[in-house]
Amino acid sequence: MVEGESGTGILKIVDEGARVTGGQVLVELDASRLRNDMTTQQIKVEESSASRTQAEEELKIQKSQNESDIADAELKLEIAKLDLEKYEDERGEYKQKENEFKGNVQIAQEDLTRAVEKLRYQERMIAKGYATQTELDADRISEKKARLALASAEEKLHVLDTFEKKRQLAELRANVKDFERELTRVKQKAANAMVQKQADFKAKDLTYTVEKEKYDKLQRQIDACIIKAPRDGLVVYANTRSGGFRGSGNEPLIYEGAKVKERQAIINLPDITKMQVDARIHESKISQVRDGLPVTVRVDAKPGTQFTGVVEAVGTVPMSANWPNMNLKEYQCTIRLTDTVERVSELKPGLTAEVEIIVARLEDVLQAPVQSFIERGGRQFAFVQTADGKVHRREVRLGRSSEDKSEIKEGAKDGDHEIEGLKEGEKIVQTPRTLIPKEVQQLEEEVPAVAPGNADATKAPLPPMPAVKPPAGSPGAGGPPGAGGPAGGEAGGPPGRGRPGAGGQRGDPSAFFANLDKNSDGKLTEDELPDQMKGFLKMDTNGDKGVDKEEFMKGMEERMKQMQNGGGAPGA
Repeated sequence: MVEGESGTGILKIVDEGARVTGGQVLVELDASRLRNDMTTQQIKVEESSASRTQAEEELKIQKSQNESDIADAELKLEIAKLDLEKYEDERGEYKQKENEFKGNVQIAQEDLTRAVEKLRYQERMIAKGYATQTELDADRISEKKARLALASAEEKLHVLDTFEKKRQLAELRANVKDFERELTRVKQKAANAMVQKQADFKAKDLTYTVEKEKYDKLQRQIDACIIKAPRDGLVVYANTRSGGFRGSGNEPLIYEGAKVKERQAIINLPDITKMQVDARIHESKISQVRDGLPVTVRVDAKPGTQFTGVVEAVGTVPMSANWPNMNLKEYQCTIRLTDTVERVSELKPGLTAEVEIIVARLEDVLQAPVQSFIERGGRQFAFVQTADGKVHRREVRLGRSSEDKSEIKEGAKDGDHEIEGLKEGEKIVQTPRTLIPKEVQQLEEEVPAVAPGNADATKAPLPPMPAVKPPAGSPGAGGPPGAGGPAGGEAGGPPGRGRPGAGGQRGDPSAFFANLDKNSDGKLTEDELPDQMKGFLKMDTNGDKGVDKEEFMKGMEERMKQMQNGGGAPGA
């Protein structure tokens, strides 16, 4: 899980094959580069944390400042509204001044009235000789003053009603509007300042989060350099590349000092109490395999010992083919061993095994070797040897077939002819094409190769190749393309494809030659061989551009010897 394109070196690793317990350290990777990066990253985290704290405090200050500015503007607006209301109210400032000025006018009028009356009185007194001129002049001056005072009071009342009231109302109303606009400006300014401070804080907070995540990631990477066992198990180095190949020249991939890359497997930790077999099933057999089928397992490392299992999973797509057998199609099949924990614990990972999947079980079945039958026109024939040594042809009905035996069903009527079938104990000819070619030729002359009304019918599948039991511990023998291996075992590959545990095809080479020889001229030519068998033409030793039966049998014999020695087949 340690990232890096150049890979990470292995400092320590437990020995392969060691038994470990859960929590035990398995691998220690080189984390020096990550620790240096972590120190640098820690500085960035501290710097971004300080910037984030400062931005957070500035945001709080701005929030408090905004509240003060808005409160001050709202107070001014409230005072302006109160001033306007105080002036306009029926008992407000204007009414007070108006009443005061009206009172002054009334007093001045009364003063004028008294002054006028006193002046008139003084004039009468002068006429009678009871008052002096000086007193009259004084009263005349008082009357003028009273008249002037009344005029002044009336002018003040006029100015108040005509000018001062309008001016004061306009000013107070303007103040209210100004403070309303001021409050809006203050709020907008506060919101803008808040947005800026919030954006700055978010940026600083995001920077801190990113730097902290980088720091935490480096910490996880460093922690990932110590790989511990999740449970008890047996240590197996993951030295196999994809496709089943190890390093070039069988050079191991995992060792102390080796570099491993992200997502690369280092150790497999199988639970030896829960073992399974990974088998490869040829496409010709995969349709018979399904989950839950019983399986018998034989391990090369324990000859004579059988284990039991069950099919747990069957692949739905073929596995990737490898060179040179690019046309080989095999399916992954997982088989879970069902023996006791003590028995399963005797096995080790990576052993070579041969599996036999029981796809069906038939009781009390009449059967005969698969090499005993010849297909012609969709019908099956066998040759029975009577007590006098003569050979008689007999049509039969076949049922299911195993690796080397075919079920013989009871006779029945097929169209206009009877199918007599076979009986238990009768002697039949195996590989009749080789042993009684004349009788086979007569059969081919009498029965057309294609059934009437079925011009597109093709020949029946080729019989299996003969079984070759490889020595213990040697690679399994590959069978011819298209034919399956042992029931439930790994399918046979193209000629000469040796692979541990691959089951070989079983049958008679002579019968196999006869089936390949489509025109029965005793020679295999290029047009008679499938594409994947063109390599058989290398068995042609006389240069006549064909492989006769003698060349074929000799080539197959050499092939069997090479397979027993672990080599490839001639011409493969």
